[in-house]
Amino acid sequence: MKQIITAILLISASLLTAQNLSEAVRYSFLNQNSTARVSGVAGAFGAMGGDIGVIPINPAGLGDFRKSELTFTPTVFSIETDAVINGTDTPQTTALNSNLGLASIGVVFNSSPRGDAFQTSNIAITINKQSTYRQRYTYEGTTKGSITTRFAEVANNNSPETLDEFEGGLAFDTGAIFDFDNDRFYDTDFKPTTVVRKGQEVIKYGRMNDINLAWGAKLKDNINVGLGIGIPVVNYEELKVYREVDEEEDFIPDFNSLSYTENLITSGIGFNVSGGVQALVAEIVRVGVAIKSPTWMTLNDDFNTSLTYSFTDPSTQEVQTFTADSPNGVFRYGLTTPWTATGSAGVIIKSETLNGFVNLDVEYVDYTTTLFDFEKFGGSLNDIQRQQEVNNAIFNELDNGVNIRLGGEVAYRKVRGRAGVAMIKSPYAIQSERDIALSLGLGFRFDSVYFDLGWSQRRQSEGYLPYVVLENDDNQVVSLDQKISNIDLTVGFKF
Repeated sequence: MKQIITAILLISASLLTAQNLSEAVRYSFLNQNSTARVSGVAGAFGAMGGDIGVIPINPAGLGDFRKSELTFTPTVFSIETDAVINGTDTPQTTALNSNLGLASIGVVFNSSPRGDAFQTSNIAITINKQSTYRQRYTYEGTTKGSITTRFAEVANNNSPETLDEFEGGLAFDTGAIFDFDNDRFYDTDFKPTTVVRKGQEVIKYGRMNDINLAWGAKLKDNINVGLGIGIPVVNYEELKVYREVDEEEDFIPDFNSLSYTENLITSGIGFNVSGGVQALVAEIVRVGVAIKSPTWMTLNDDFNTSLTYSFTDPSTQEVQTFTADSPNGVFRYGLTTPWTATGSAGVIIKSETLNGFVNLDVEYVDYTTTLFDFEKFGGSLNDIQRQQEVNNAIFNELDNGVNIRLGGEVAYRKVRGRAGVAMIKSPYAIQSERDIALSLGLGFRFDSVYFDLGWSQRRQSEGYLPYVVLENDDNQVVSLDQKISNIDLTVGFKF
């Protein structure tokens, strides 16, 4: 946890909500499950084919389609978050957030070319959900320290008229920080050892959808090849309301309450390419290899902040309450997310009564190659310095990761049963343990229509800092334990 805090400290001069280490992870840590069939085997499908869900993993699997198909997959997403401030006896708060959405929709156009080269040559157009950002949680507790220390630190060495308009300037305008001796070092109503009642509500919305155009073909010698072009589209919204209060009258002299609100809306678009090969190397053994390029993204942040501060004037004993709002900030920049490589091996199950497969995928992702580009649209000298700081933090605090997915399917007549497990490496170097995801699935196949149902669940833990101060021991660390679940239903039509 301390290493993550150190990385965030390197970029503490910027808004806490934007262009930081957590944002780099947000757009690099993606979901593999796009259809209920693939979800039911925990995303372990890289050596298989004949399902639109294989395209994000290995587009070569598109070569196994013998008919044209249209599919759509509604999904129920839910995330249960337990939040607690470290170092307090306050019970953790639990928040459950869920919604109904669309995991994927796509169409495959099948053709069987004449000649000796190809058995099939298929084109697919799909839209897949790669990430869901919907989450809501709150926490509350009494600990040492105040966010006003943060405001004073970003204001120090600056005159009041040159303070930034999103943190230090708001704090000065509302009386949360002050400089009575005009030495450009700001004071607050809090001593370093003051214990403060604090809490925050965090609300997140949005998703990343990937629009994909893919081609896949089966050669005459049972080798599949495939290519894909991906266009990820990002929409992300975040609202954070942080509060402090003097829970006992005059426990903190002069101070009454504080409320600091941060709003962020991020939108953007990107581009990537992928390619893959699959081969039948024995009668029942299939292997596959796929590579996906980095995603080159252009993102736009719209943000603003607001601060309300209430205190009792010591000279008049009158309660004073002031509110200050920042202007609407806009920042446009580039982000390059990691490339990935996937190796797959599968065994085909064939018998008189049962058919199916077992598939193993091993995926490599190097999160250290994630890069921000603040110069892309003419950044200032301060932006260039901040770019170097945050990219250094990415290189030092993130890691490469190997994700392992194992799943299988058994078919009896028109019924399919599926199960899988995935071991997912955290992008953070300090977190060596893998998150475990479990999945189950059920399917029914008919002549021209099929139905698949998939369930998956993953648990993960992470740390969160509501604000950052220079002394590591004074940072408020919030532990978040999350249980993320999906229920997917795919309906497919063959034509």
